[in-house]
Amino acid sequence: MRWLTKLFLLIGLSSVWIGCSQQSESGSAMETDPVTVQLDMTAGMPPPTWHMSATQRSEFFTLLQQLTPVEAKKAFDNLGNRGFVVTTINPARTIRVQQGFVWIIGDNYERVFSDTNNDLERFLLLSGQPSLEPGLYTMSEKEIGNN
Repeated sequence: MRWLTKLFLLIGLSSVWIGCSQQSESGSAMETDPVTVQLDMTAGMPPPTWHMSATQRSEFFTLLQQLTPVEAKKAFDNLGNRGFVVTTINPARTIRVQQGFVWIIGDNYERVFSDTNNDLERFLLLSGQPSLEPGLYTMSEKEIGNN
């Protein structure tokens, strides 16, 4: 868990260093930059996408910091619902949340974490409820935790 704290501290310091000319002194990049969430589905239509509110971003990063690191493994590339893809700008990261695992991918690294109780996955689904059709929301909700 210590290395995870150090990783996020390093990421935070890097974002301040990289974006110092763009950020005010009152807020960090993670608090102000948009975070995009996509429900990764293979249904022949564009996947539903939405932006998190400031409160949601804060809660998302708090949940992310509480995850347990695990050994590297590949994401599932099955048909249908493939979880969520979260994109951050500063620092540029792709975060895939799928079936109890979380992959954080940056420019020069990839880390895998366990989302044992699927809390992060449930949080992301709830954050998109206003953007999702009720049937899709219900179907996705039922699939969470059925690994």
